[in-house]
Amino acid sequence: MEVTITLSDLLQIILYLAGAAALIYLALALKNIVKITGKIKDVLEENEVAINDTVKRLPSISNNVDKISTDAASITGEVNGLVTTIKPEVEKLSGTLAKVTDTVDDLTGRVDATSLQVQNTLTDISGSISDTAKTISVNANNVIDYFYIIREVIEALRDVFLK
Repeated sequence: MEVTITLSDLLQIILYLAGAAALIYLALALKNIVKITGKIKDVLEENEVAINDTVKRLPSISNNVDKISTDAASITGEVNGLVTTIKPEVEKLSGTLAKVTDTVDDLTGRVDATSLQVQNTLTDISGSISDTAKTISVNANNVIDYFYIIREVIEALRDVFLK
């Protein structure tokens, strides 16, 4: 037994299978939608009192929002007035701060220069003291050497005269 399948038959089989898959997918999607709708219904039933209370309060909430908007506009106007009043003083303060900053920078430069001069002076003094100490040490050694030489000369003269 031989069965011949034409291209048309093959395409019809593929279309039937695709249609069946689409129907299965659609059924699963509808099942999920029904499940979600049920959960939404449960949430609405659980919160029905709170939702009704919120809906009843919406007009007063709206009035409060209007009051808050009016108060915010009033506060914004006052702040703008204060900013306008304070702006010249802030500009003066900014100029004064710039001058103070320049003065501090100048003083810092002077302190740096003075500390460098003090450091150089201390280095020179330290070097001079060190050189002086070395010179004194060498001269003290020379004096001691002269003392020994003079002592030997005196001993030699004493030996010559006492003999």
